Amino acid sequence: MSSFEASVRRITILFMCAMMLLAVPQRLISICKGCPAEGPVADSILQQQRDSILFSLNLEYLNGVNDRKTPFELISIIEEILEIDPDQYNHWFNLGMENIKIHKYSPAIEALNRGLELYPTGDNPTLVQIYVSLSFCYHKIEKHKKEREILDVLSINYPDNPGIIGRYTVCAHSRMRYKEADFHQKHLISILRSRHLNESDISFYLGRLYLNTDYLEAEKHFRIALKYDPDSVEKQAALAWVLIRNALKIEEGMALIEQAILSDPDNAIYIHQQGYGFYVMGNYENAIFNLYNARELYQQYSFELNNHILMVEEALASQEE
Repeated sequence: MSSFEASVRRITILFMCAMMLLAVPQRLISICKGCPAEGPVADSILQQQRDSILFSLNLEYLNGVNDRKTPFELISIIEEILEIDPDQYNHWFNLGMENIKIHKYSPAIEALNRGLELYPTGDNPTLVQIYVSLSFCYHKIEKHKKEREILDVLSINYPDNPGIIGRYTVCAHSRMRYKEADFHQKHLISILRSRHLNESDISFYLGRLYLNTDYLEAEKHFRIALKYDPDSVEKQAALAWVLIRNALKIEEGMALIEQAILSDPDNAIYIHQQGYGFYVMGNYENAIFNLYNARELYQQYSFELNNHILMVEEALASQEE
C-alpha cells in the first residue's frame, strides 16, 4: 500500500469515527471526559464536535415539536442538550413546560427555577408566563407559601395582569380564604371589563379559572356564561365537561356535549369529553370508540386523553376476565 493510499485510508477512518460520534452524543461525551488535554488544537476539535452535536439535537428538538412528538420524547432530547450545555436557560424552560404537560410538577419546578437562575438580569414581560406556570406548579403540590411569594414578586411590575390576579384568586380560594379570594376576583373582573370583555366572556374566564380546583364554582360561572351567550358551542361544551367530569349531572352533561358535537363534529376535545362520559356511565364500547377517534383528531399530545384511554382499556379487560 502506497503512502498516499495509507493517508487516504486514515482520513476515511477518522471521518467515519467522527460521524459515529456525532450520531451517538453520549458516547462522545464519555470519551471526551476520559481524554487527556492535548492543547488548543484538541480543544478546538472537541468544541467543534460539541457544537455539531448541539446543532443536531436542537434540530431534532425543533422537528419533534413540529411533528407533535410526546412530552416524553421531547424531554429526552432536551435532557441530552442540557447534559452537554447546561447553561441554555431556554431549554430549562422547555423542560419545565413539557413536565407540566405530563403532570410532573416537582421536576417542572426544578427546571423552571434553574432557567430563571440562568436568565440574564433584567425584567422581561415574556417571563410572566414562566413565573405564572411556576406558581401553578407550587399550587399543585400545595406549597402555597412559595406560590404566593412568586405572585407577590410578579404583581410589583404587573399589578393588573389577569393571569397573575387569577392565580391569586385560586390560591386564596383553595385555602378557603374566601374574603381574600372575593377581593382578588372583583379586581380581576374590573380588569377584564376595562379590556372590554362582555359579561358572558368574563364568566367563562372565571369558570376556566376554577375548573381544576372547584367544579361547583366552575359550574356556576359556566352557567352564567351560557345564559348570556346561549349559542356559544364552546361555552356549552365547557359546562358539559364540568358536569361529566365531576359526575354531577351526567345526563345533562351528555345532552350538552352531544349538541356541541352536532355543531362541531370533528372537534377532538368534544369527542374526548363524550367518550369519558360514556365511561362514567359504564358504556365502555362507545367510550373506547370515541377516545380512539379523539386521539386521531388531536393536534397535540394529551396526557388526560391517554389516561382516560388506559382507564377504559382496563375496564374492558376486566369485563373479559
